[in-house]
Amino acid sequence: MKSTVKKASMQEGINRYNMNLYKITIKPITSFCSHLQSDTFFGAFCWSYLYRYGESALQEMIFHCKAGKPDIIFSNAFPEGHLPMPLGVESSQKGTGLLSKQERYQIYIDNKERDHFSMIRLEDFNQIINCQYPILFRDADIADEYKIMSWRNMVSRQTGTVENADSESHLFEIDEIFTCENFDIYILSTLETEILSRTLEDMFFFGIGAQRSVGKGAFRILNGPKLFEGFKIPKNPNAFVALSNFIPHKGHPVKGFYEEFVKYPKIPYLSSEKDSPFKKPLIFIKAGSVFFDQTIMTFYGSCIENVALKNGKISDEIITGAYTIAVPCCIDFEM
Repeated sequence: MKSTVKKASMQEGINRYNMNLYKITIKPITSFCSHLQSDTFFGAFCWSYLYRYGESALQEMIFHCKAGKPDIIFSNAFPEGHLPMPLGVESSQKGTGLLSKQERYQIYIDNKERDHFSMIRLEDFNQIINCQYPILFRDADIADEYKIMSWRNMVSRQTGTVENADSESHLFEIDEIFTCENFDIYILSTLETEILSRTLEDMFFFGIGAQRSVGKGAFRILNGPKLFEGFKIPKNPNAFVALSNFIPHKGHPVKGFYEEFVKYPKIPYLSSEKDSPFKKPLIFIKAGSVFFDQTIMTFYGSCIENVALKNGKISDEIITGAYTIAVPCCIDFEM
């Protein structure tokens, strides 16, 4: 079956689902201690949405997410002007086009080689999703990231002090990331632009991820949210590129090129002493993964429930948003 998505615009296909695709550009104003990933953004957005619009509004958003109709989906953060290199669609340095199956497999398992081109420019990304394979060069415009090791005291959740049950304090390490790089984030949303903008401003002002309570993870929004129509979608896509880390839902396509990783998410507060700050470990598919499908949908993924305790019991109120924005692409080979 051929898709009816027209070339040069992704927005038309998205609007059939009452969703709009936006892009924002952010600049770090502090160091940050968590990777800038889609599920982290979703969690931070929910908290900011709660503070601004109340519990009933958040519960409605969670209901939609559980029902498979999320109000908002974030991509991972990418260096400004760049996107992830689609996995399995490696370009030859000599410009010879697609590599053989054996060569593709070798590159697939060779992480060091692929890391040279983990991020590519938007114009190269658009060529690749249209079955054109440019000669790629290592991009010197992407700023380096610097990590330093910081020490923190382990705080007792029972007493609120650094003294633990054995009357001794314990230190642990965290990585702080410093960079002057700006980042692009793509957002698929049904929310009104004003509501989206206000919540995003709160979210990045208060901080993203670990150690935000001590001032880490703060960003300034430089541009957006603005409607984005920069993807040149092929006429007859047969696959999609994931822009977010995600967990596929039962029935979603399984053939493709992908990598997975285990994530150990946390919750920011405990309802009782019987609770744990850790959610269940989850296996995510990495952004940049490519999957084949007959009719490309606007998004894929799932809402993961029953991942943490609340008042000593498994709670369906605590969720992990594990959806991905899907960019249709044309791959001229089969698995």
